[in-house]
Amino acid sequence: MLSGGLRTGLIDFTASRNGVSAVEFSLIAPILLLMFMASIELPRAYMIGKRLDNATATMADLISRGNYTDLSPVFAALEAIANPYDVSRASIVLTAGGTYQTQSGAAATTQVCSSAQSNGQARLAGSSLGLPPAGLDRAGDRFVMSEVTMPYRPIFPVFSSLVGWTFRYKRTWPVRGGDIYNGQSEIVLPSGKPCPK
Repeated sequence: MLSGGLRTGLIDFTASRNGVSAVEFSLIAPILLLMFMASIELPRAYMIGKRLDNATATMADLISRGNYTDLSPVFAALEAIANPYDVSRASIVLTAGGTYQTQSGAAATTQVCSSAQSNGQARLAGSSLGLPPAGLDRAGDRFVMSEVTMPYRPIFPVFSSLVGWTFRYKRTWPVRGGDIYNGQSEIVLPSGKPCPK
């Protein structure tokens, strides 16, 4: 059995309410902090993604309208649309391509005719782009493609899925302007050549 003093001390300890709020706060505070960080980080990541997607479509639309000797205004569209977010780490690749059919009845393929980049790696002329985009699958069709890739840098590097996240957007656009080569309107990007026949 317990002695009188020890017994009284245990009864007083179990009945004491001193420090309960500190214990409750220490249990709830991390959850509140995570909710606060998530309420900032997740909408920010979503908005950056939406703006990069919009900029990708805008750049594809801009280059589809005609030939450029200088693409810096097209590349500047990314910063204008993504403002106020920092997109200096973004990689942009613009590509003009064509659809080809080697044999009658064979599946159509696409290839790069010319390509330009900003902070990235341009595609090699003549390299394959795979299957043609929807609506541009006839031999001789011409199109442009804009690709934006950017690693996401979170404000709070607590969320492991966002730490290594990379945004990747690709938009294909039909040619709307440009010059006529081999009977087709097409876009030729700076230091590139028209699509082969």
